[in-house]
Amino acid sequence: MTTKQLRWIAIILPGLFLGALFFLRTYFSEAQSAWLIEAILFVFVIVGAVAFSTWVFSVVEDGEAEIKARTRQLQGLHEAALSLTTELDLAAVLQKVVDLARGLVQARYGGLGVLDTEGEFIDQFITSGIAAEQRAKMGPPPRGHGILGLIIRNETSMIIPEIGRSPDAHGFPPNHPPMQSFLGVPIKSKGKVFGNLYLTDKTPLFSGGPEAANFTKHDQQILEMFATQAAIAIENAQLYRQTQQLAILQERERIGMNLHDGIIQSIYAIGLMLEDTQHRLQTSKPEESAAGINHAIRGLNEVIRDIRNYILDLRPQRFQGRDLYGGLEELMRDLKANSFLDVELSAENEALAVSPEYTVEILHIVQEALTNVRKHARATKVRINLAGDADGLRLGIEDNGSGIPAGALAHPSGNGLSNIRERIKNLHGSVHFSGRETGGTRIILSIPLKK
Repeated sequence: MTTKQLRWIAIILPGLFLGALFFLRTYFSEAQSAWLIEAILFVFVIVGAVAFSTWVFSVVEDGEAEIKARTRQLQGLHEAALSLTTELDLAAVLQKVVDLARGLVQARYGGLGVLDTEGEFIDQFITSGIAAEQRAKMGPPPRGHGILGLIIRNETSMIIPEIGRSPDAHGFPPNHPPMQSFLGVPIKSKGKVFGNLYLTDKTPLFSGGPEAANFTKHDQQILEMFATQAAIAIENAQLYRQTQQLAILQERERIGMNLHDGIIQSIYAIGLMLEDTQHRLQTSKPEESAAGINHAIRGLNEVIRDIRNYILDLRPQRFQGRDLYGGLEELMRDLKANSFLDVELSAENEALAVSPEYTVEILHIVQEALTNVRKHARATKVRINLAGDADGLRLGIEDNGSGIPAGALAHPSGNGLSNIRERIKNLHGSVHFSGRETGGTRIILSIPLKK
């Protein structure tokens, strides 16, 4: 009942009540004594006032309960939208969408049908409220017939109080739990339907009659607002997956170029060296042949180390769970084990707090720089210094090798320097290359830790 209707009732009912009192006083005044008239009128007034106030307060309480329920749903909608922003994995987002939708409208069962590229049938179906064992006994997921297909074709929301009485219902497969009430809402992104939310069997917040098991128009409105938020979250997860796939392709291209430019050429050079050694053996020069074989063995060992490093680069868990200083220690140990370089690591703050994402990126940058030193610098010593605080860090990498040619900095022929610059750009930091007065190269990384 609206406030306007209640206002008119509050005006009309007292008038009718007073009219009834006037009629009673006029009728009884002719036949009864005064005291009886007054007693009847008093009882009539009390009963009328109690009945009227009880009815008015029941209407007000029902309105307050409805307002509280809608407030809880809106609060739940806000929390659900925030919860979706914390997840980027597409499969996790889809499951979270259907789980949150159930809670918003107090549904016992929920389903999310992801449509195929043509938008005609359900390609993927995610359920909520049904145990995995029971779901496995129900056979293949629905394709989009019956009521589900009706929502796909019409692209509109729908409430059905009793599924079994709907002319579009096709029945349930074996081992399917019984379902009665139904609410379906499409999930649209940029005018295109991505999928549909299906909720069944509304469960009341408080014990009540059977009418509490029906979905309402307000439930539909809440779910439609949530579907808009869900579409954004799903689209973000899809973009994140595409970005990851692109990053994988770029990393594969980088590794492929490094393999081609480094390892394959090294193996080719070793092959030429062995051919020359074979020729020397045939011309009776065993001492020179032995030196060539030893040289080839050393070259093959270097190739093996390079391949091992590439394999480690492809293992995504290598730097996971490491703090920055511990990761730098590991890189320096690897460098020392695979070369004759004298390595040194110092830090003004070994417990510098850096997020896991930044730590992995920084360690990849340092790994790239150390690889360049080992392969190209002809250095004998490498030194890394870490400094910084909660606002940002400064990382210096120095060697005493031959230095980086100026032309290589302006127009790098390989991917090493380009990769360093690209990664530091992703961290919103800066990198500076310079020569040292005593020879070699100095690389300074400056990375903000607070945005």
